[in-house]
Amino acid sequence: MKKQGKVTNSKVAVPEIPGEWLYVTTADIDVRRIADALPTELDIQLWEEAGVLEINVGEKQSIDMEQVKIHPTDELTRSFVETHGCSEVFLVSFAPEIYEQARGIMQRILTECGGLFCGDTEDFAPIIQN
Repeated sequence: MKKQGKVTNSKVAVPEIPGEWLYVTTADIDVRRIADALPTELDIQLWEEAGVLEINVGEKQSIDMEQVKIHPTDELTRSFVETHGCSEVFLVSFAPEIYEQARGIMQRILTECGGLFCGDTEDFAPIIQN
């Protein structure tokens, strides 16, 4: 027998935060420029020749950035990047639970280096830009 009465759902809808992002920007930006734009108190590991930047945030958590080339068959990403006046692409990954910390760092990068961050999703959502 079913229980009578109202059923309440105590969960609040939280938007999905992807763990994989893209940072797209102009040609004069590389991992060295991004690292130089960040506060010196951050624990940063830079592998300039490999195009990799690791920003440690807290215990065993990091924001990882890797400069990449768009795959020749990926017309969707190429079109998105060009539409936004950009040419450089970085893969960005972090655990969704550190989104608030990551967003602050992304805002700093946007202020200092321009460009935009977007989800590495089919529709590039969400988009963060200045």
